[in-house]
Amino acid sequence: MKKWPLFLGLMLVVMLAAISCNKEGNEPAPIAQLDRKPMLENYANNFIAPAYAKMTTDVEALESAVSAFVATPDQTKFIAAQQALATAYLQWQKTDLYEFGPAEGAQLRSYMNTYPVTVSKVTDNISSGTYDLESFGNRDAQGFPAMDYLLNGTDMSMYTTGANAAGRKAYLSAVVAKMAEKIKAVNTDWSTYKSTFIESTGTDVNSSLSQVVNGCVLYYERYLRGGKIGIPAGVMSGTPSVGHVESFYSPENSIPFAVAALNEVKNFYTGGTAASMQTYLAAIGTKDDNGMLMADLIQQEMTEAINSMKGLNGTLIDNINNNRTSVLQAYDEIQDVVPLLKVDMVSAFSISITYTDNDGD
Repeated sequence: MKKWPLFLGLMLVVMLAAISCNKEGNEPAPIAQLDRKPMLENYANNFIAPAYAKMTTDVEALESAVSAFVATPDQTKFIAAQQALATAYLQWQKTDLYEFGPAEGAQLRSYMNTYPVTVSKVTDNISSGTYDLESFGNRDAQGFPAMDYLLNGTDMSMYTTGANAAGRKAYLSAVVAKMAEKIKAVNTDWSTYKSTFIESTGTDVNSSLSQVVNGCVLYYERYLRGGKIGIPAGVMSGTPSVGHVESFYSPENSIPFAVAALNEVKNFYTGGTAASMQTYLAAIGTKDDNGMLMADLIQQEMTEAINSMKGLNGTLIDNINNNRTSVLQAYDEIQDVVPLLKVDMVSAFSISITYTDNDGD
């Protein structure tokens, strides 16, 4: 009697195989269309791993530029360090999205881009010469925001004739060294974790699809929509707060960074020419009330959000101070994507949102 379930299971496999063979060459097999492994392979091989590899290379270049400047400070090396910072900070916009798996375990984002930087902590650390960049209390005194202050918010002479120039150089070196340590570790861990990620093809809370979807929606909603635009524009509070703009000490970068982040989300969603969340959602066939494929509607709304940010001229600080209506309109375009991802796509994927809302969206 105990052999009957096994026998029936084998029969079912044989029947499905026969059906699949009959359909071969005639029409796409539904099971193949909904196979999540090609999507995970595409994401791991063509998006996540390359992003962390490039991020590692760019932070190493920043570390080298800082090392050269600290060794013999001059204006040329100072500018080279500023340029290396801009390059690495831009790449961060194309990497931050992927905070799941090893990056989530390492709390990478909190070490790399907690902003606004608390300048008083930075100056206290420089003055004391004693600090622990692993401590939670120093998350807002390191990473890209601290580097932005140290290289773009202070004059080069502070590293030569300024008070405690030696301490300032030591802190600059320590911050970039911690960034390099963190990103290298995540990059290395992804090289071994990648196969596990690809093989986890289920839809349960620990599956790779759940990690990808939750990581993507959380990033888009909280760190891109809220962090880059909503909080500094005062959408939630009603009061603008330009001190919360990303890249505050190089404000010309704030809008390009937001556009780069939006583009990365869109590229990740569409997947280039390979399997992606968009193709998976299209295969499921979910449509809106007008009969448009939800998969295409999300892409369309993402494009409109990107164009709205590109339409802002000048810095984000200038726009918040003098053209806030346009910033709020751009925010609304970005917001339009949130329910499509968080409700419609997540529901179609049979995934549960596992993070806690901050603002009830």
